[in-house]
Amino acid sequence: MPICPTCGFVNVKTEMRCPECGGFYSKAVELIDQAAAEEAAQTFAGRCRRIVASGHIRQALLAEWQALPGQAKFSLWVIFVFVFALVASVL
Repeated sequence: MPICPTCGFVNVKTEMRCPECGGFYSKAVELIDQAAAEEAAQTFAGRCRRIVASGHIRQALLAEWQALPGQAKFSLWVIFVFVFALVASVL
């Protein structure tokens, strides 16, 4: 029997939310937190944290680069060429 962590209601059914207060049971909270953590790891900030947290930044950066799809690599290359062209035209 799941017990609501918010109000303490004992539920005999296998629902994800408490019928009394609307709070989520612990398993649902765990699943939501896990999905949020997986989503955050795929963002730019999450990738940067993973690279910095590793002991070998160069190897982690190379692994992240290899994991990027071809379209992302091409986009980064276009940005690099554009910035280089701007800097070269000013000098």
